[in-house]
Amino acid sequence: MIRLFSKVQTIIGRVRKRLGPILPVLLTAVIVALLVWGASHIFNLLHTVPQVIIPGLFSDSPLWKIKPQYVVFIAAFILGALIGTWYFVYRPNRETVIEYWQQIPTWIRATTLGFGGAILVTIVLLSLGTHWKIPDLVVLAAFLVSWPLTTGIVILSNRCIGGDCPRTTSIRIGYMHARGLESRTMAIIVGALIAVVGGFVTWAVSIRVADWDSVLLATVVAVLLWMLATVIVYNRYEAQTAERTGLAITDVNRPETRTTWELAIKNESNSTIDLSLARIRDTKFDLYRFGVDTDLGPGAVCTFNAPEDFRLAPNDDSWELPLGYTLKQGSQTPVILTRGGEMYALQRDGLDTEGDGSSETDASDSSVGESQHPSPSGQSPEDPSPQD
Repeated sequence: MIRLFSKVQTIIGRVRKRLGPILPVLLTAVIVALLVWGASHIFNLLHTVPQVIIPGLFSDSPLWKIKPQYVVFIAAFILGALIGTWYFVYRPNRETVIEYWQQIPTWIRATTLGFGGAILVTIVLLSLGTHWKIPDLVVLAAFLVSWPLTTGIVILSNRCIGGDCPRTTSIRIGYMHARGLESRTMAIIVGALIAVVGGFVTWAVSIRVADWDSVLLATVVAVLLWMLATVIVYNRYEAQTAERTGLAITDVNRPETRTTWELAIKNESNSTIDLSLARIRDTKFDLYRFGVDTDLGPGAVCTFNAPEDFRLAPNDDSWELPLGYTLKQGSQTPVILTRGGEMYALQRDGLDTEGDGSSETDASDSSVGESQHPSPSGQSPEDPSPQD
């Protein structure tokens, strides 16, 4: 008996060691599920819970019928897991989680939130389908459309200007900036919407013309259309967002009375550049309000006060991906994005930025941008807080 008890203790110790921080979450989920399941039995509430039927793929026969008591247990288990994750994982490590989340590339954050939003829309429609008849095709269409739309909304919300700018103008500028900075993700989103429309059109035509409910054909057409549309849209975006070299950093200075970096930026091209509502991305891919609301003529200079976290030095950071691929998380030069979507890589010919401390950026004041056109008059302060 003692031997058996010792073995049980050893097994429990191994389980605790392997599960680690997940164990409190699982226990919370099980306890909540049992409490809700027991309460539904005691108060006779199971008759209010519908039976969930999961249809088979490409067939009319149901794949799985989930009885009401199991529906209650599964739903309560998921709710308990969310509560446990919030209490035992997120709450004590909130700052670390937020910091790590902000370091993740924007397209990964947008895709994750978009997928979560699509699942939430699907769950809501399935729940409503227990009381009202909602065709499975509508649920599928809602999932396929809500993912790219939610992803696009998240990206645009990070890129929009806001402030006193009209909403329609802000959305348009946000799209132009997202097209330049997230060309792959935007191409995938547009391609996905085109593919969904093409797939459903194929399915409707096959029913009306050939009297043939060809879901498989519609799926194949949608997948092929997605790949084709994504490549075409991406190539068009890339052709429209080539980096220009008309702007250059001519001076980097830190005044004694201030802790922020002053970057003197000169227009070295032969044409005027509109910098109103422009943004600047540093070499670690953080996006800031540029704060210079003016047209910069040929040879004119404006000054940008770099905020606390602004990085100027070349950055070779990258994410390691499977199969030996890498994802760049830095660039050699900062980039200015105009309201029209033009991207200007700031040149630094003959300017030494390695020894000025800008790689560490130990400035402590998220200051405002100022403009000189070409004199210090006409300054227009803006908040250059990071938006990426």
